[in-house]
Amino acid sequence: EIETLSNNIVYNKRKQSLEIFEKLLKNEENESWVQFITEYKTINNLIKQWEEIAWHHFLKDNQWILWLNLNLKFIEDFESEWNVWITNTAWTWSPNVDIIWISDYTILVELKTANKKIFTNTRWTTSRAQTWSFSNDFIDWISQCLAQKTEWDKNHKQIDLIKKSSDWENKILDQNKIRTLDSECIFIIWNWNEEISKESTNPDVILKRDTFQRYRMNSKNITIITF
Repeated sequence: EIETLSNNIVYNKRKQSLEIFEKLLKNEENESWVQFITEYKTINNLIKQWEEIAWHHFLKDNQWILWLNLNLKFIEDFESEWNVWITNTAWTWSPNVDIIWISDYTILVELKTANKKIFTNTRWTTSRAQTWSFSNDFIDWISQCLAQKTEWDKNHKQIDLIKKSSDWENKILDQNKIRTLDSECIFIIWNWNEEISKESTNPDVILKRDTFQRYRMNSKNITIITF
């Protein structure tokens, strides 16, 4: 009976979380013309302006969503908005990674929201046979992930690895225990059904899907996850 009750509690909580997940994806307006992401940030006292902060909060509060879809084990925690290099004196061109996962080894995570696009709307004339054109943004995002990985691998020993606690006291983690070594980089992006739904039989959509899959399967340093 206790096991059944426990399972029901977990089931109900995760069902509610997935309902919120769907609302974040759709981001529709309520009767007061307020978009759901704005409403979510208000309810959870998220003061930063950009949309991604709502996703950071939601995924940290529902870590099981990513863990069930990634081949990662024993993740202890993750922190959002990390500076991954030693900046210059003017604090310019300082890259921040969206999320850093803390385990035996650090993992960098870059997140793009559901309204971002991987492909161009029309196929460029420069595209080769059996390929579709990636958007300029997508190529820039991949470059961003690689730059963050490079800077963190190079500079991590000179930067304190700080874990934020609920009582507002920060804890500096021991980098002899939490290691950084050729950091894994995870890139999470957009709503799969918006752009390359597997249900579609449109030849253009199929071509986009195959183009993306070839790129993702041959990406050495970045694991690309869609949602």
